[in-house]
Amino acid sequence: MGKLKWLVVYSAAAALIGCGSTPEATKTTSSNKSKQQTTQQEEALPKDPIFYLNEAKRIYADSKDKTQRNQWILQAAESYKQQEQCQQSEKVVLLTMAEISDTALRNQAQILLAECELTKTPTNWEKVATLLGQINPDLNHKNRVFHIQHRQYVHLKQWLNAALALNQIEPVENLQEQNIWYLLQRLNEQELENALRSHSELSPWLQLSLIVKRFGLQPQQLQVAVDEWQTRFGSHPLSVNLPEEIQRAIDIRPLEMQKIAVLLPLSGRLSQQGLAIKQGLLAAYYSNQTSISSDAKDGFPALHFFDIENKPMTELVAEVSEYDVVIGPLVKDKLAEFTQLAPPELNIIGLNRLDNSKLVSEPGSIDPSLLNDKQSTELANLEPEVTEQVDGVSEPGIRIYFALSPEDEAVQLANKVFKTGALSPIVVTQQSGAPKRMANAFLQTWQLLTDGDGVAPGVATFTDNKSMRTSLTTLLDVSQSKTRIDQLESITSEKIYSVPRNRRDIDAIVLFASPEQTELLNPIVETSLSPFNDKAVPVYASSRSYSKNFSNNTLRDLRNITFTDMPWMLPDGEHQSLKSEVEAIWPKQDDTLKRLFALGFDAYTLVPVLTSLEALPQVSVKGLTGTLSVDQSGNVIRVLPFGKITEREVILLAMD
Repeated sequence: MGKLKWLVVYSAAAALIGCGSTPEATKTTSSNKSKQQTTQQEEALPKDPIFYLNEAKRIYADSKDKTQRNQWILQAAESYKQQEQCQQSEKVVLLTMAEISDTALRNQAQILLAECELTKTPTNWEKVATLLGQINPDLNHKNRVFHIQHRQYVHLKQWLNAALALNQIEPVENLQEQNIWYLLQRLNEQELENALRSHSELSPWLQLSLIVKRFGLQPQQLQVAVDEWQTRFGSHPLSVNLPEEIQRAIDIRPLEMQKIAVLLPLSGRLSQQGLAIKQGLLAAYYSNQTSISSDAKDGFPALHFFDIENKPMTELVAEVSEYDVVIGPLVKDKLAEFTQLAPPELNIIGLNRLDNSKLVSEPGSIDPSLLNDKQSTELANLEPEVTEQVDGVSEPGIRIYFALSPEDEAVQLANKVFKTGALSPIVVTQQSGAPKRMANAFLQTWQLLTDGDGVAPGVATFTDNKSMRTSLTTLLDVSQSKTRIDQLESITSEKIYSVPRNRRDIDAIVLFASPEQTELLNPIVETSLSPFNDKAVPVYASSRSYSKNFSNNTLRDLRNITFTDMPWMLPDGEHQSLKSEVEAIWPKQDDTLKRLFALGFDAYTLVPVLTSLEALPQVSVKGLTGTLSVDQSGNVIRVLPFGKITEREVILLAMD
């Protein structure tokens, strides 16, 4: 670095803190002594940044040793960072970077830049990835590199890689062990098994995770398996301090189930919906009865149904307060009122979500996707009488909320599309109601998945069949392409034989529409996509776009659509016997009532495992409505399978 350039660097760095000068240390002519000083200064407590800059200036003036000078400059940058002045730290590094030839020092400089980038909101993750690609963890500051990698992997939702990075940090601390544990809880059973075969260094965590997945709903078996694990890994920190939720699950006492109350609308405008849920509950109840011995049937719980439309809430609460479990109510405002008035020790499986849930349906209504248009409009206009729960009140009873929320499907669709590597999806949605809310949930989730770094998905909205084609072709840029062809024809006065081209950046299309609307939309999508595309653009939809009553002609119109729905509505062999029985009893049951039947069936199925699911959010149970778990807010989370429509049938796709 020339003298003039060095003065620029020093002056700029000094100006960052507004200091004039700091007394210089006594000069030494020995290069070895300077190196010893450098080592001692690095090990000492951090000093003011200007001290290190003065040392850099003094040493370079004395020895012309660029490497030592740059060491001190980077110490100044480190000092700025430790004082949470990353802007100054970055400036010092960037002013010096071109003059740093030593590989280890360049490594340190890039580590500093990456660490400072991670302090910013929003973080430029592309920049972090670029810097990580230039950092060699084998050179120096290994732990710092692994911390950066861990943050990057968490951002990318690569939970296993994030855990592997954390595990390389030394010395291992208890908090680090716990963080690795919770990262691995985000993996499903198959992913855990695959990881166990490939990463023996994580074997203690992975084996314990698999034990919880397999025996989490059976406290006695869980205790035995955990004891065996502790025998094998007695010195592991997790063996000494088991994760709290495992100990809770082991200590769980079976839930009393002698009396179960069910609160449903069995009269009035929602009586059909209430009756379908009741039928599902009874099917699960009698299915459980037939699977146990005759001796055990004497202790089988009694199931009592209450019509929530016939009595005031205070009277209903009084009648069911001594029950072991209450299932319901269904309508959100009644659920909110009931949970407010119910004694705190009462166990409740609500058939909706409350307003403090992250994902909610329309106020004062059941899931609008389960209603016809008239009912949905009527219920959406009702004002709910919601009373908020008082903070700080101890509620020993279990409260979980089980809703067939359309927004949940939209979140899962966003994750599905994101995992395919799509960068520029577009969303086609009806302009109001549940489809619009689903589209908003998809867009919000997409923003979270991309941390706002990606291109926001384009959105085409429609209000009727006529606006459907116009909105979609405009978004695809097909109409502009057609206009350009028409303009060329007018110039040449000759017919141009060409095919309009759509935008080439679109890599996924997501539809939020009814079955009838999707039947019109999909052909528009097919005809709008250019045959010159390198590959087919996948089309995704939700359960709202599918009906079990589709004819073969309709299936042809919907071919190639990938959609999500509950196992009960898909060709799932596990439940074929029950499906056949239900079809025989209710041959003309519509899709809405079929889904509500499944809701009732699963609600009863959750009762015996309620305490375990609440204790272990990472454990799930397979149901008719999906693979079910309970999050820390008490919401039932459904993971749904995907189906794909072919020319003549629907095929079930393998889970991710």
